Amino acid sequence: MTICVAAIGRCIDIGKDCEAIVFATDHMITLPAIGQFERSVEKYKKINVNTMAMLSGEALLFDDVLKGVVGKGDLDQIVQVIHRNMIAIRDLRVSNVIFEKLKIDFSFLKELLKAPVHNDTVKGIMAAIEKDKLDTTVLVVGFKDGLAQIIEINEFRFSNTRDINFDAIGSGAVQALNTLLFQRHSKSDDLGTTLYNVYKAKRNSEVAVGVGKETDLFILFPDGKFYEISDEQAKRLSNVYAEEMICGKQHKDLREIVRCLGEGKC
Repeated sequence: MTICVAAIGRCIDIGKDCEAIVFATDHMITLPAIGQFERSVEKYKKINVNTMAMLSGEALLFDDVLKGVVGKGDLDQIVQVIHRNMIAIRDLRVSNVIFEKLKIDFSFLKELLKAPVHNDTVKGIMAAIEKDKLDTTVLVVGFKDGLAQIIEINEFRFSNTRDINFDAIGSGAVQALNTLLFQRHSKSDDLGTTLYNVYKAKRNSEVAVGVGKETDLFILFPDGKFYEISDEQAKRLSNVYAEEMICGKQHKDLREIVRCLGEGKC
């Protein structure tokens, strides 16, 4: 699996009145029959000047998922096409893996389901279809009318998470989302805060199975300007992260509490 995490912030600390999107990915790749491995590949793809897509799941599906959307300018249309592509990919997989063995198709199954009594064979087919999922999710980040949008898409649904300010997909999503909730991240937070919150969310997600240690971190602006955090800047973020982790453990008040307990003066 992987981790892809994104959050909305404001540009007020760089003298601009706009929203921006900070997003991060790892380098973990999942391939069928091979498993997981970490390598230096870009886990995002550019759709248009200010819209990017990230994928969690089967890396080889990325191009098929984005078929027909690269270069399109309307964010709603992009999301709908990606969603339809994912449905089509799953339907084709069901046809090839399940229906081909039985020499049937979706039309035949629909006719079977009209009958009032379903035998074990029909129940088995339905169970196999339900079990056969893509286990792949796309996170699209972009802008609509100047406002930042984060949309999560799979073959069953798509949802815009702008109202909750952030989103994450992949095996480390729970840890990343919990971190952003703990940080009380808001789209009104300045860009520096947003940058650190996303970085911290990615770092915390590394405890999950399938999340790589290497980190790519980006900032996307509504005018299409796109910045990648350099290795030197990443080292500075890592230092801030380490200082925060150590601060609580080594805080002088902790020693004072324990000392007064030992002296019986608390």
